[in-house]
Amino acid sequence: MDLDEHDPMRRSSLPYPMELGSPAFAPIVIEKEKDILLNTSRLNAKQEYDRIMKQVNVLKRQAEALQNRMQVSEIMHHCEYGFRVVHGKTYYVYYNSYRNKNVLCPTAPNGWSGISAPEHYTYIMTVRLMGDSTWEQIDDGFSNYKKE
Repeated sequence: MDLDEHDPMRRSSLPYPMELGSPAFAPIVIEKEKDILLNTSRLNAKQEYDRIMKQVNVLKRQAEALQNRMQVSEIMHHCEYGFRVVHGKTYYVYYNSYRNKNVLCPTAPNGWSGISAPEHYTYIMTVRLMGDSTWEQIDDGFSNYKKE
């Protein structure tokens, strides 16, 4: 059958080869193609899900840190101190057993001129005033500080 006689454009529009020299083809198994597409989409969705979960974990840690800063800020609001605090500077919180109050001091537990802090002072925590006026608790190695 000669296609050129009846419709010369039909040769290029057929979904299968009609001449002896045409390249061989195999029919496409649609179910296999669907499985490949589904597996690819699952892989991409899992990668996107994992990326989103990493972002969620970062946001969760930031929220917990902010919540902790607000709790420390509440404690600091009730602290006694007689000096002007400076943003970014480190301070130390002690419990004054004579007054039953927390006291903010610029002196570290091992920085007192005598052997240690006064007898009625118990070290509580180290804090820093942040730029947004919240207080952040700092772990500076004094958490297990004991008076000598």
